[in-house]
Amino acid sequence: MMIRINGREGGDELRAWLTRRLTLALLPALSHTAGEQMKKVAGPTAAVPGMQAQRDQLVAAFEKEASLRSGDFKTPYQEPVATPDQPGNEPLLLTEVKVTLMESGQLHMQLTEKLPGQNTMRNFQVNMDAQLSSGLMHLLHQSLKTSGWLEVPLAPAVPEVAVIADSEPAPLSSDLNKPKYLN
Repeated sequence: MMIRINGREGGDELRAWLTRRLTLALLPALSHTAGEQMKKVAGPTAAVPGMQAQRDQLVAAFEKEASLRSGDFKTPYQEPVATPDQPGNEPLLLTEVKVTLMESGQLHMQLTEKLPGQNTMRNFQVNMDAQLSSGLMHLLHQSLKTSGWLEVPLAPAVPEVAVIADSEPAPLSSDLNKPKYLN
């Protein structure tokens, strides 16, 4: 799946391919870090002992819902002013993603392409506030659902073989070719 990220000025576009394997490995880590980001944004409060975990879950769910409601998912993606098909601006094939929660509450993502046989690696970094990271999680979940990447592939069906049981096995013909062995 391709992700496209517009810069603030609208002139720069970062494009990257996410494989199914990388996306499914990234999702739990991104979800956990985004949850920690929501807790950090909500700030500390006095909690009843033993209720801290429940409080954290409720606050994270509330913050996520609030940021999704304030997000604009109806406006179509705006193509950048500069043409993205310029030479040297081909999408990255992501092989590594590092997600870090910064002290400021920003979620820092470093997206890297390290391909075998290439001496250089390409990467870019993105900082996201809580609303943007919630929006990204929402879009990733929608994309995974639409693509069917969350479904476990079924094993191919084994054809049924008819077995006929006789009381005595049929004798082998003596005119069958004997196997030849190579030494």
